[in-house]
Amino acid sequence: MDLRVSGKDLIRNHLIFSLLNHRAVWAKKGVDMLPRAYFANGHIGVNNKKMSKSLGNFFTMEETVEKYGADAMRVCLSDAGDTLEDANFVEKNASTAILKLNHLHDFIKEVMDNLENYRTEATED
Repeated sequence: MDLRVSGKDLIRNHLIFSLLNHRAVWAKKGVDMLPRAYFANGHIGVNNKKMSKSLGNFFTMEETVEKYGADAMRVCLSDAGDTLEDANFVEKNASTAILKLNHLHDFIKEVMDNLENYRTEATED
């Protein structure tokens, strides 16, 4: 096994059990039978609150892509957090990303439509 993944709240249960179990069962085979790496997934918050169905702030990826679009979701999720802290999905950031992406699209279209106006001829010295 190359990678054993579990939720961060299950480190004391699943991941330690996996490590001890692999070592006990395959002790004679050596370290080659141990997982090469362990990884713990964090949790994600929504608007600085724990994501929970009971709070009504639970979204699937499909729902958020339908609501904000795939590109805006990529921008928002890349900003949600990449540290050891839990990620935080902020809906306002997703809405802002839509606007910024639209402005960028309009700017690129304007430049491409008026490319001749942006070009300068090189002059010889």
